[in-house]
Amino acid sequence: MIKNAELKSLVKKFNENKLSHVFLMETNDRNAILLDILELCKIFNCPNEFDSSCKKCNLCHLIETNSLPSLKIIAPDGQAIKKSQMEELKNDFVGIPYLSRYNIYIINGAEKFNASSANTMLKFIEEPEPNILGFLITNNKENVINTIKSRCEIIKAYYDTEQSQLIEEKIKELAEDYLYRIEVEKNKSILYNKVILDEKLEKEEVLAFFQIILNIYLDLLNGKPIVEKLEVLRELSFQEIIKRISLVNEVIDRLNYNVNVNLLLDYFVFSLED
Repeated sequence: MIKNAELKSLVKKFNENKLSHVFLMETNDRNAILLDILELCKIFNCPNEFDSSCKKCNLCHLIETNSLPSLKIIAPDGQAIKKSQMEELKNDFVGIPYLSRYNIYIINGAEKFNASSANTMLKFIEEPEPNILGFLITNNKENVINTIKSRCEIIKAYYDTEQSQLIEEKIKELAEDYLYRIEVEKNKSILYNKVILDEKLEKEEVLAFFQIILNIYLDLLNGKPIVEKLEVLRELSFQEIIKRISLVNEVIDRLNYNVNVNLLLDYFVFSLED
């Protein structure tokens, strides 16, 4: 069973055929996230409908015992991930896998790339094959070489419940404050987009940010309690609330297609002011 909620969301993306080809995963527990990624490997490669108790094929056993030829787990060789390790990976993944749907590589220690190995890795991920998935694990994404980081979908997967709650609360407060500024103050509201951009939120966090805004509008529509500083929004008409719900849903859809966040925030504000 996958323990981390962020990794569970990848199953939905897989079912919708929206998976990225390489993920950079920042975590505070390398062992826990590795186990979760291996569970994802089982789900993504299952020839049937995945069931953890299924015994129809030997695929799960091969993954658990690190015996699947199309699954490579790479750790630093000494103090660094070496160029030779990346070249070997490229050679191993030349062909289409015959026991699974994907060739999958897991690099446990993505902050350990050096200039040479990173350059080889770039050539591997810049022109991705459709049957290759990559998971790069690190305890701090800021320590990963920028050229690698910029080509990955970044996921923060924490296994400390308290830490996860702190992140969720931070995004909630940010969303409520942002909505107050653009809906209540309405003073040069487009300038407040910088509030979000300065936070440097990852894509999944921006999605969570807009989901919170959507929930606020839905609570308004259904007459449910909202934070006190946004109570003035109850003056909005039914049609105005419906318009906002449609707008936020549109923004969320566009985020799923990797639209520029800066432009999307501007679009959101301009549309509110229409």
